[in-house]
Amino acid sequence: MSRSAIGQLTALTQNLRLPDLSHDTITAAKRAILDALGCAIAAIGCEPARIAGPLVGGSGNTTVIGEAGTSSLERAVLLNGIMVRYLDMMDVYWAQDVCHPAENVPLALACVEEADGSGARLIEAVTAGYEGQMRLTHLASLQGMGMHHVTAAGIVAPLVVGKAWNLPENVVEQAVALSGCRQFTVHAMSKGGISMAKAIGYAWSAMDSILAVRLAQGGFTGPTHFLDWLAQDGPMKSSYAPEALQPGGAPLIAATSFKQFPVQFELQTPNEVALRLHAQLGGQPIERVEITVPPITAKRTADPSKFKPANRETADHSLPVTVAMSLLDGKLTAAQFERDRWAAADVLELVQRTTVHADGSLAERYPQGRPACVTVHTADGRQWSEFQDVPYGDAARPLEDAALTAKFLANARDALGTERAQAVADCVWRLERVEHIAELTALLRAA
Repeated sequence: MSRSAIGQLTALTQNLRLPDLSHDTITAAKRAILDALGCAIAAIGCEPARIAGPLVGGSGNTTVIGEAGTSSLERAVLLNGIMVRYLDMMDVYWAQDVCHPAENVPLALACVEEADGSGARLIEAVTAGYEGQMRLTHLASLQGMGMHHVTAAGIVAPLVVGKAWNLPENVVEQAVALSGCRQFTVHAMSKGGISMAKAIGYAWSAMDSILAVRLAQGGFTGPTHFLDWLAQDGPMKSSYAPEALQPGGAPLIAATSFKQFPVQFELQTPNEVALRLHAQLGGQPIERVEITVPPITAKRTADPSKFKPANRETADHSLPVTVAMSLLDGKLTAAQFERDRWAAADVLELVQRTTVHADGSLAERYPQGRPACVTVHTADGRQWSEFQDVPYGDAARPLEDAALTAKFLANARDALGTERAQAVADCVWRLERVEHIAELTALLRAA
């Protein structure tokens, strides 16, 4: 009898062990961890975490980034997960669906710390999380079922916990079944105006998945066939690609793409070219702006709500707003969003003079890219235009290790100070030799 999809996914992830991982895979895991930590540190004190923090209690030995002392495992998973997601600066991967596999890093970190594990175990747990989530994007389309991609947390989070705690494979399989079958999140969460739910979607499900793991440890069983049912008789049938679960090949973690800017993944390219245009314009008054992108990008980032955002969550998913900020300011940073730069009169006035064109040929010519063309018409009648097919940071045009470290330090210096931020980076880069993960987590707590 063939093994269920959940069983196959469990085997693929739980058999990842550091001695079997290549140097490139280990480096990719450290890059992913460093980038995710930087995103979280930059979001210390963000509003969603401030609201959620007092509502989740319990004592424990796990670290909430930016807090003194330690907290319960569940609280650390939730709050650190919110912070990783909040600024929309974490990594991205897509096949049939989009996902942000860095959302598994705070879960892995907390669970390894809970078990007094090593840096090597953190690398294994993060690699397992990336493998599980990235394979799922090839396996089937959750969005095609009307579900948001954070639905994957119910399936992937137990894989991360299982690896962090070195649990038996059969226990992890039951935990995935218990957790995955009940944690579906509707795609409406990211449609139109976007709320704080964006920041908590994956983290909340990851936190709840810990109970599923504990239930499975106690002998509780789940419907290990539920993915197979969705594929054979349910709404996953049209997109299901079982070959995605075939063993073999290098772990997918090295294929993730990193962001330069704290905005939605399709907005990386248009803002990269907008910043080039800002340098060329030299302060000349802008009459109007034209942006050309693939139809799916226009649909997701230039609907009516994105021309008049009501909050920062909508603004950092807005093509016209972010490009206006880049053109006017010559930068696109988290600090601008925190200061509500997106709501300033000059930004919104330029947004009203911006036209977005959906060009189907761009998607055909650059199926694996995120192409964008930005054209600026100046008041003196001249026209300036820039095009880019793939943004810097994409797996096809990757950030160098030095650039990734520089991004981390820029994110972490204000909160941690230069010396401690550098110590965190140094610790991550030698993570496979760190005997106790507490060496890292101690650096993430408030002094």
